[in-house]
Amino acid sequence: MDKTHEKTNADAITRLLERISSGENPKRLRREATRLMSDVHPVDIARAEQNLIKSGVSEGIVHNLSSAFMLMGMLEDHILNIKSKLPNNHILRKVIAEHDLTRCYLAELEDVTKEINKMKAITDVSLPFRKLTHIIEHLDAMEEHIEREEDIIFPMLKKHGWKALCLASQSDHVYIRIAVSDLVKLIAGFRDSEIDEFKVRLKSIAKYLCPRLREHLFQEENILYPIALELVKDKSIWDKMKVICDEIGYCGVHV
Repeated sequence: MDKTHEKTNADAITRLLERISSGENPKRLRREATRLMSDVHPVDIARAEQNLIKSGVSEGIVHNLSSAFMLMGMLEDHILNIKSKLPNNHILRKVIAEHDLTRCYLAELEDVTKEINKMKAITDVSLPFRKLTHIIEHLDAMEEHIEREEDIIFPMLKKHGWKALCLASQSDHVYIRIAVSDLVKLIAGFRDSEIDEFKVRLKSIAKYLCPRLREHLFQEENILYPIALELVKDKSIWDKMKVICDEIGYCGVHV
Protein backbone atom coordinates (compact mmCIF):
# COMPACT_ATOMS: atom_id res chain seq x y z
CA MET A 1 0.00 0.00 0.00
CA ASP A 2 1.34 3.45 -0.96
CA LYS A 3 2.46 5.31 2.17
CA THR A 4 0.86 8.62 1.11
CA HIS A 5 -2.39 6.86 0.27
CA GLU A 6 -2.27 4.99 3.58
CA LYS A 7 -1.74 8.24 5.54
CA THR A 8 -4.61 9.93 3.68
CA ASN A 9 -6.99 7.10 4.55
CA ALA A 10 -5.89 7.07 8.20
CA ASP A 11 -6.35 10.85 8.46
CA ALA A 12 -9.83 10.62 6.95
CA ILE A 13 -10.85 7.88 9.40
CA THR A 14 -9.36 9.89 12.28
CA ARG A 15 -11.59 12.84 11.40
CA LEU A 16 -14.59 10.53 11.08
CA LEU A 17 -13.98 9.03 14.53
CA GLU A 18 -13.73 12.54 15.97
CA ARG A 19 -17.08 13.41 14.39
CA ILE A 20 -18.65 10.23 15.80
CA SER A 21 -17.35 11.32 19.20
CA SER A 22 -18.89 14.78 18.81
CA GLY A 23 -22.34 13.25 18.25
CA GLU A 24 -22.79 14.31 14.64
CA ASN A 25 -25.78 12.97 12.69
CA PRO A 26 -25.08 9.22 12.19
CA LYS A 27 -26.97 9.09 8.88
CA ARG A 28 -24.61 11.68 7.40
CA LEU A 29 -21.62 9.88 8.85
CA ARG A 30 -22.79 6.56 7.44
CA ARG A 31 -23.04 7.99 3.91
CA GLU A 32 -19.55 9.46 4.10
CA ALA A 33 -18.13 6.30 5.66
CA THR A 34 -19.65 4.12 2.93
CA ARG A 35 -17.71 6.12 0.33
CA LEU A 36 -14.54 5.85 2.40
CA MET A 37 -14.91 2.11 3.03
CA SER A 38 -14.45 1.23 -0.63
CA ASP A 39 -10.74 1.84 -0.16
CA VAL A 40 -10.15 1.21 3.55
CA HIS A 41 -7.79 -1.34 5.08
CA PRO A 42 -7.54 -2.60 8.69
CA VAL A 43 -4.15 -0.88 9.00
CA ASP A 44 -5.84 2.46 8.19
CA ILE A 45 -8.22 2.03 11.13
CA ALA A 46 -5.39 1.06 13.45
CA ARG A 47 -3.40 4.15 12.44
CA ALA A 48 -6.45 6.32 13.01
CA GLU A 49 -6.75 4.91 16.52
CA GLN A 50 -3.09 5.74 17.17
CA ASN A 51 -3.65 9.28 15.88
CA LEU A 52 -6.40 9.85 18.43
CA ILE A 53 -4.36 8.37 21.28
CA LYS A 54 -1.43 10.66 20.39
CA SER A 55 -3.82 13.63 20.45
CA GLY A 56 -4.72 12.84 24.07
CA VAL A 57 -7.87 10.73 23.73
CA SER A 58 -7.87 7.83 26.19
CA GLU A 59 -7.37 4.31 24.85
CA GLY A 60 -10.76 3.25 26.21
CA ILE A 61 -12.62 6.00 24.37
CA VAL A 62 -10.66 5.34 21.17
CA HIS A 63 -11.53 1.65 21.40
CA ASN A 64 -15.23 2.49 21.83
CA LEU A 65 -15.20 4.94 18.91
CA SER A 66 -13.56 2.39 16.65
CA SER A 67 -16.12 -0.22 17.71
CA ALA A 68 -18.98 2.18 17.02
CA PHE A 69 -17.48 2.89 13.61
CA MET A 70 -17.49 -0.80 12.69
CA LEU A 71 -20.68 -1.87 14.42
CA MET A 72 -22.64 0.80 12.53
CA GLY A 73 -22.30 -1.60 9.62
CA MET A 74 -19.70 0.44 7.78
CA LEU A 75 -17.39 -2.51 7.27
CA GLU A 76 -20.01 -5.14 6.40
CA ASP A 77 -19.14 -5.36 2.71
CA HIS A 78 -15.44 -4.77 3.13
CA ILE A 79 -14.31 -7.09 5.94
CA LEU A 80 -11.13 -8.90 5.05
CA ASN A 81 -11.99 -12.59 5.11
CA ILE A 82 -8.67 -13.88 6.34
CA LYS A 83 -10.08 -17.34 7.04
CA SER A 84 -10.38 -18.13 3.35
CA LYS A 85 -6.76 -17.13 2.78
CA LEU A 86 -5.24 -19.33 5.48
CA PRO A 87 -4.32 -23.03 5.49
CA ASN A 88 -6.35 -25.11 7.94
CA ASN A 89 -3.39 -25.64 10.27
CA HIS A 90 -2.44 -21.95 10.53
CA ILE A 91 -2.41 -20.63 14.09
CA LEU A 92 -4.83 -17.78 13.27
CA ARG A 93 -7.21 -20.21 11.57
CA LYS A 94 -7.37 -22.15 14.83
CA VAL A 95 -7.77 -18.98 16.88
CA ILE A 96 -10.69 -17.84 14.70
CA ALA A 97 -12.25 -21.31 15.01
CA GLU A 98 -12.13 -20.80 18.78
CA HIS A 99 -13.85 -17.45 18.28
CA ASP A 100 -16.65 -19.17 16.37
CA LEU A 101 -17.09 -21.72 19.17
CA THR A 102 -17.14 -18.91 21.71
CA ARG A 103 -19.92 -17.16 19.80
CA CYS A 104 -21.94 -20.39 19.95
CA TYR A 105 -21.47 -20.61 23.72
CA LEU A 106 -22.43 -16.95 24.16
CA ALA A 107 -25.68 -17.57 22.28
CA GLU A 108 -26.34 -20.63 24.45
CA LEU A 109 -25.55 -18.62 27.59
CA GLU A 110 -28.16 -16.04 26.62
CA ASP A 111 -30.74 -18.77 25.90
CA VAL A 112 -30.19 -20.73 29.10
CA THR A 113 -30.16 -17.51 31.16
CA LYS A 114 -33.62 -16.66 29.84
CA GLU A 115 -34.78 -20.21 30.53
CA ILE A 116 -33.51 -20.19 34.12
CA ASN A 117 -35.02 -16.77 34.81
CA LYS A 118 -38.47 -18.17 33.92
CA MET A 119 -38.13 -21.12 36.30
CA LYS A 120 -39.75 -20.99 39.74
CA ALA A 121 -37.39 -23.62 41.13
CA ILE A 122 -34.03 -25.00 40.04
CA THR A 123 -31.57 -27.57 41.42
CA ASP A 124 -28.01 -28.40 40.48
CA VAL A 125 -29.26 -31.51 38.65
CA SER A 126 -31.81 -29.63 36.56
CA LEU A 127 -31.09 -29.76 32.82
CA PRO A 128 -30.82 -25.94 32.44
CA PHE A 129 -28.34 -25.77 35.32
CA ARG A 130 -26.24 -28.59 33.85
CA LYS A 131 -26.29 -26.82 30.47
CA LEU A 132 -25.18 -23.61 32.15
CA THR A 133 -22.33 -25.42 33.90
CA HIS A 134 -21.18 -26.92 30.59
CA ILE A 135 -21.21 -23.51 28.87
CA ILE A 136 -19.27 -21.87 31.69
CA GLU A 137 -16.63 -24.63 31.61
CA HIS A 138 -15.99 -23.85 27.95
CA LEU A 139 -15.90 -20.10 28.51
CA ASP A 140 -13.47 -20.62 31.38
CA ALA A 141 -11.23 -22.62 29.04
CA MET A 142 -10.77 -19.42 27.01
CA GLU A 143 -7.87 -18.65 29.34
CA GLU A 144 -5.60 -20.71 27.07
CA HIS A 145 -6.80 -18.68 24.09
CA ILE A 146 -6.06 -15.41 25.88
CA GLU A 147 -2.63 -16.61 27.02
CA ARG A 148 -1.70 -17.45 23.44
CA GLU A 149 -2.65 -13.97 22.25
CA GLU A 150 -0.93 -12.13 25.09
CA ASP A 151 2.24 -14.24 25.21
CA ILE A 152 2.80 -14.90 21.50
CA ILE A 153 0.76 -12.80 19.05
CA PHE A 154 0.65 -9.46 20.88
CA PRO A 155 4.43 -9.26 21.57
CA MET A 156 5.03 -9.67 17.84
CA LEU A 157 2.59 -6.84 17.06
CA LYS A 158 4.07 -4.59 19.75
CA LYS A 159 7.51 -5.18 18.30
CA HIS A 160 6.24 -3.72 15.02
CA GLY A 161 4.76 -0.58 16.62
CA TRP A 162 1.19 -1.60 17.44
CA LYS A 163 1.45 -1.38 21.22
CA ALA A 164 -1.68 0.78 21.72
CA LEU A 165 -3.85 -1.61 19.73
CA CYS A 166 -2.63 -4.59 21.76
CA LEU A 167 -3.10 -2.77 25.06
CA ALA A 168 -6.73 -2.05 24.17
CA SER A 169 -7.30 -5.75 23.50
CA GLN A 170 -5.48 -6.72 26.71
CA SER A 171 -7.68 -4.31 28.63
CA ASP A 172 -10.71 -6.16 27.26
CA HIS A 173 -9.16 -9.42 28.42
CA VAL A 174 -9.08 -8.13 32.00
CA TYR A 175 -12.83 -7.48 32.07
CA ILE A 176 -13.65 -10.68 30.18
CA ARG A 177 -11.63 -12.71 32.70
CA ILE A 178 -13.44 -11.03 35.60
CA ALA A 179 -16.88 -11.71 34.09
CA VAL A 180 -16.09 -15.37 33.37
CA SER A 181 -14.62 -15.74 36.88
CA ASP A 182 -17.86 -14.30 38.29
CA LEU A 183 -19.82 -16.98 36.39
CA VAL A 184 -17.57 -19.72 37.76
CA LYS A 185 -18.03 -18.39 41.31
CA LEU A 186 -21.79 -18.13 40.77
CA ILE A 187 -22.00 -21.80 39.81
CA ALA A 188 -19.70 -22.87 42.64
CA GLY A 189 -21.84 -21.05 45.21
CA PHE A 190 -25.21 -22.13 43.81
CA ARG A 191 -26.23 -24.27 46.80
CA ASP A 192 -25.69 -21.37 49.18
CA SER A 193 -27.61 -18.87 47.01
CA GLU A 194 -31.24 -17.82 47.04
CA ILE A 195 -32.87 -18.65 43.70
CA ASP A 196 -33.90 -15.05 43.01
CA GLU A 197 -30.45 -13.74 43.84
CA PHE A 198 -28.88 -16.38 41.59
CA LYS A 199 -31.14 -15.47 38.66
CA VAL A 200 -30.52 -11.73 39.00
CA ARG A 201 -26.76 -12.23 39.20
CA LEU A 202 -26.70 -14.61 36.23
CA LYS A 203 -28.73 -12.23 34.09
CA SER A 204 -26.50 -9.30 35.02
CA ILE A 205 -23.24 -11.09 34.15
CA ALA A 206 -24.59 -12.49 30.87
CA LYS A 207 -25.95 -9.08 29.85
CA TYR A 208 -22.49 -7.58 30.34
CA LEU A 209 -20.29 -10.40 29.03
CA CYS A 210 -22.05 -11.43 25.81
CA PRO A 211 -22.02 -8.11 23.91
CA ARG A 212 -18.58 -7.13 25.21
CA LEU A 213 -16.98 -10.42 24.20
CA ARG A 214 -18.66 -10.42 20.77
CA GLU A 215 -17.36 -6.91 20.12
CA HIS A 216 -13.89 -7.97 21.27
CA LEU A 217 -13.82 -10.95 18.89
CA PHE A 218 -14.96 -8.71 16.03
CA GLN A 219 -12.15 -6.24 16.73
CA GLU A 220 -9.50 -8.94 16.78
CA GLU A 221 -10.64 -10.65 13.58
CA ASN A 222 -11.04 -7.46 11.56
CA ILE A 223 -8.23 -5.29 12.90
CA LEU A 224 -5.59 -7.19 14.89
CA TYR A 225 -5.26 -10.40 12.90
CA PRO A 226 -5.23 -8.82 9.41
CA ILE A 227 -2.50 -6.44 10.64
CA ALA A 228 -0.54 -9.40 12.03
CA LEU A 229 -0.74 -11.19 8.67
CA GLU A 230 0.37 -8.09 6.81
CA LEU A 231 3.31 -7.49 9.14
CA VAL A 232 4.61 -11.05 9.19
CA LYS A 233 4.96 -12.58 5.74
CA ASP A 234 7.61 -15.12 6.78
CA LYS A 235 5.93 -18.53 7.12
CA SER A 236 8.73 -19.78 9.38
CA ILE A 237 7.83 -17.15 12.02
CA TRP A 238 4.22 -18.34 12.09
CA ASP A 239 5.45 -21.94 12.27
CA LYS A 240 7.58 -21.11 15.32
CA MET A 241 4.65 -19.37 17.00
CA LYS A 242 2.46 -22.38 16.25
CA VAL A 243 4.87 -24.72 18.07
CA ILE A 244 4.51 -22.63 21.24
CA CYS A 245 0.73 -22.35 20.80
CA ASP A 246 0.46 -26.12 20.45
CA GLU A 247 2.29 -26.48 23.76
CA ILE A 248 -0.18 -24.12 25.49
CA GLY A 249 -3.15 -25.96 24.01
CA TYR A 250 -6.43 -24.88 22.42
CA CYS A 251 -9.54 -24.04 24.39
CA GLY A 252 -12.50 -26.39 24.13
CA VAL A 253 -10.46 -29.30 22.81
CA HIS A 254 -9.94 -31.10 26.09
CA VAL A 255 -12.73 -29.68 28.29
